[in-house]
Amino acid sequence: MPRKGIGMRLRNHRGFTLVELLVVIAIIGVLIALLLPAVQQAREAARRMSCSNKQKQLGLALHNYHDTFQIFPHGYFDVGTYHRRDTWMQQLLPFLELNNLADQYKADTNQYVHNMTGSFKTEQLPAFRCPSEAEQDAMGGAGSKVDGGFQGNYIACTGDGYMLYQYAATSTSSTLMQGAFYHQSKTKMSSLLDGTSNTLVFSESICRPGVNGWGGAGGYWGGAPTGSYGFTTAQGPNTTVPDRIYECKTTTFEHAPCVSISTTDEKENFARSYHPGGVMATTADGAVAFFSNTISLQTWKALSTRAGSEVISE
Repeated sequence: MPRKGIGMRLRNHRGFTLVELLVVIAIIGVLIALLLPAVQQAREAARRMSCSNKQKQLGLALHNYHDTFQIFPHGYFDVGTYHRRDTWMQQLLPFLELNNLADQYKADTNQYVHNMTGSFKTEQLPAFRCPSEAEQDAMGGAGSKVDGGFQGNYIACTGDGYMLYQYAATSTSSTLMQGAFYHQSKTKMSSLLDGTSNTLVFSESICRPGVNGWGGAGGYWGGAPTGSYGFTTAQGPNTTVPDRIYECKTTTFEHAPCVSISTTDEKENFARSYHPGGVMATTADGAVAFFSNTISLQTWKALSTRAGSEVISE
């Protein structure tokens, strides 16, 4: 009798058919489509946590500065014989373990910070960059230089009105600028009559593509008098209303629209971010929270004033 051996078993074996292969590929495609949003959400959650930690460090640096000098750093400074248009950012460098950069900056005796040529001016500082912004840069999004120097995402709160070009910290300017930071501001903890937990000190902004004009949020090296050092709460987070800056070169950037208003003093930069649905912001007590795009404008404005006596609901 013929023997049934290996040869018979091999003749009975068959591989995948084309239909089966296509079904498997389709199933893998569906699984990837289902998993990709979850992966993206997890990555954004990690970036948002990192952004929160960076703002926490800014809040801690602000407290350490206050402990040292009994006052917050000025919003910006535009008088004197050197380092004019210096902002709170340069003042906080030593308190963010960036002493080397701070020493190089102090050693430069140029009258205006935008005329400085040292490498410290273009140094990319992760402490002032939101990871979600950095992700957009990697994808061919916005740039990271403005006014010839490093551009960051974190900006100081000026209040709920226009960001006026003030040359002296007079009673008039301090009355008009209701936030913790403005020209030659000398804010103390005791000045925050609304309470430190009810007063914003920092939030974030979006960098526009390319090398921007003057006054765009986060431009620490020259555009401070035209508003680059801070933001106003005249509009809510991620508003579609354009920023009103001295010179807007990128007018069609949907994430941070802007218009040029070089002939008026009524400048406005608004809080913006790539975080879905809102922005991260820091209050004067050092706490960091996520503020939704749908926050009441009245509440958002109330949080930005240092002594407005507003009642802020939960």
